[in-house]
Amino acid sequence: MPDYKRMAGEQQESQVSYFLDRYFGNNESYRILNNLVIEVNGFNSQIDHLIIYKAGFIVVESKSIQGSVRVNVLGEWERSYKEEWFGIPSPVQQAAVQIDNLKALLAENSSHLLGKLLGLQQSFGFRQYKTVIAISSSARLDRDNIPADISQHIVKTEFLVDKIKDLTQAANSALKSFVKTEPRFTADEMDRIYAFLKNYQRSGEAALKLETKEAGTATEALEATSQGLVMVSCKRCGEAEALSAQYGRFGYYVQCAKCSTNTALKHACPACGSVSTKTRKSKTDMYLDCQSCNTSTPFAVKWGVAASSSK
Repeated sequence: MPDYKRMAGEQQESQVSYFLDRYFGNNESYRILNNLVIEVNGFNSQIDHLIIYKAGFIVVESKSIQGSVRVNVLGEWERSYKEEWFGIPSPVQQAAVQIDNLKALLAENSSHLLGKLLGLQQSFGFRQYKTVIAISSSARLDRDNIPADISQHIVKTEFLVDKIKDLTQAANSALKSFVKTEPRFTADEMDRIYAFLKNYQRSGEAALKLETKEAGTATEALEATSQGLVMVSCKRCGEAEALSAQYGRFGYYVQCAKCSTNTALKHACPACGSVSTKTRKSKTDMYLDCQSCNTSTPFAVKWGVAASSSK
């Protein structure tokens, strides 16, 4: 029997992903991650959608709700179904747990992800961590009776883009950013954070696929490991072949021949998982050197030549 509840949830997440990727995916002021699972001290939390922007992070929690929604003064959520009311977990509290785990993960790796200011190592303190609850556009909200501090987080999917723009407007304004005293990520730092979390996400996905023995994708993951290569993909379109390694003012990167997007050539060590790594060029070959375990692993991309054109 089809699991309609699960299917509705997946459809809602897919719709939110579509809006985020369409309106922010090609904007250099944002980095988008979907379905990010974070493990801290043995506890897992899943972030439906994570937006990295200049001032910090936005956690977007997707909720498929077809009936009515109400929230009491204690922050307890209920939804209606066939004229009956049922309690549901608070997505605001769920997002709060996700943010706590995200903070812990980033704090553990701040020295590798953030640069120094006046000779002092920066941290993830004083960054903005915001929550948005994106619910189905067909849901009915009793805004008049939802506490204001909770209502401000809730938005119907059709208004999600405007909500994100409002939350990030000040951070993306050069003048307002100058006036503000809160720290801002540089473009290089945003790329490093994105690459770190993307690799973290892929590591979790690969482990899950191997555990569940999904033969096709698991085989591909094993083949990539057996080849001893660090796989790279475009941060915008996901292309993994039509890439060429280049060097710019922020270090090594790969350029996508399909969408012309540049992606930082950074990666965690495939041997020990450390993010204390450096990218090195030797003739046309690119290598990832780990400072923790002294392992040197070649990248799948070549210098100045897209992989697809070399076949």
